[in-house]
Amino acid sequence: MSYIGQTLPADTFQGFTTDSFTGDGSATTFTLSKAPFSENGLIVVINNVIQKPTTNFTVSGTTLTIVGTAVASGDVIYATHLSGVIPSTLASKLDTNGVSDALILDADADTTISADTDDQIDFKAGGTDIMSLTATTATFNDGVEITVNDNSNTLKLISTDADATNGPTLRMSRDSSSPAPNDNIGRIIFSGENDASEEINYMTIQSLIADETDGTEDGYFTWSMMKAGTSTERFRIETGTFVINDPGADFDFRVEGDSQTHLLYVDASTDNVCMGTDSSSEGKLKIAQPAADLYSLINECSVASGNMYIQRNTYTAQSPDNNTSFAYWLNDTTTARFGVYSDGDVKNHDNSYGSFSDERIKQNIRDANSQWDDIKAVKVRNYKKKDDVRQYGDKAWEQIGVIAQELEAAGMDKLVKHSNPSEGDITSSSEFGTLNEDGTIKEIKSQIKGVSYTVLYMKAIKALQEAMAKIETLETKVKALEDA
Repeated sequence: MSYIGQTLPADTFQGFTTDSFTGDGSATTFTLSKAPFSENGLIVVINNVIQKPTTNFTVSGTTLTIVGTAVASGDVIYATHLSGVIPSTLASKLDTNGVSDALILDADADTTISADTDDQIDFKAGGTDIMSLTATTATFNDGVEITVNDNSNTLKLISTDADATNGPTLRMSRDSSSPAPNDNIGRIIFSGENDASEEINYMTIQSLIADETDGTEDGYFTWSMMKAGTSTERFRIETGTFVINDPGADFDFRVEGDSQTHLLYVDASTDNVCMGTDSSSEGKLKIAQPAADLYSLINECSVASGNMYIQRNTYTAQSPDNNTSFAYWLNDTTTARFGVYSDGDVKNHDNSYGSFSDERIKQNIRDANSQWDDIKAVKVRNYKKKDDVRQYGDKAWEQIGVIAQELEAAGMDKLVKHSNPSEGDITSSSEFGTLNEDGTIKEIKSQIKGVSYTVLYMKAIKALQEAMAKIETLETKVKALEDA
């Protein structure tokens, strides 16, 4: 055919192709040299009679089918191609000039590529928009599945940006018009087959909305894994909280050190915590220390001013005022060595209580002053404690001791120590302060007075020595009178 312009590109523009066949009286199908777009892309002539597309013949790929009676033996069939697939090795460009669905990829013309919007390419399959491309964005309107048959990267994100901020970014965005708490805004599912060829979600990571209110937005994050056929949450990160095992399942928590497999261990089955061991049946917190010259537990309080508190043990559900419950107990491999019972009594194996008394840590050593008058001034009293009366009523026992205020009145105020009152002290006297409705201390108005009984005992020993000296003097005088 004639052509005006540059030399014909051999791989693109050609004259019409004509296929010829001869009937044998039985054949109704013939193979074309190339596949036309449709029946309308062919002119079929039998014995010089033009056939009507789809009525007298149909086309499927390269197969030409004559509808009705087979072509008589010896009759000539001509099939002239008016159109065809443009080769991919184009010698020049193909310009559809923005015509919608101009590049058709299948026989029924519902799978196309077009650029009917400026600077945007649209991909359609089966009549549905699947994907669009712009200069900066690829948008998919349906799920995307990527399949590999080796161990190569299934998906790799690359950023060539050289600044110090964000690198490759994977962003999951849920564009909801009515966001609400607990909306799932992103999920990653790890799935695999079980031995029944069923797809199982073995692990799920997801992010959810906690508060969608403008200005106070909160989110949370959960991590769930399959256990015994059921997906169970392992941990979550909430606003201000990191929670492990929120459902309360039998999941242990273990932190391994450089040389210890159970540096920190939470035994979910017993609800106990261990350090250095996985055996926790003996207590809520167990510390196993296998190393020499190393403390199992150190409490440090480093505040520079104000009151300092190291440890407090409290019975919150009862008042075990007895010698069967205890607040502290010390054993070695042989026997019990030291204990503090729940009534406050202190006992040790050797009945020895003392202080550091080495001469090398003392100075200004001299004989003590006379304690005769002080000991004479001490009033030894019987009394009942108000908290005992509240607990036992008339059965509260009488105790023997001294009264702090009476010691102060006798000039022995150095024996009196001041400390903050307890909840029980405030209950006994409102002069000490006030309590909250839950029984905790609300306000402290006055400190409580205590007595250093160990110092008082030393004063009594000194007074006893003075009494012994006087007795010995008297005995000497009596002996002299008896001998006269």
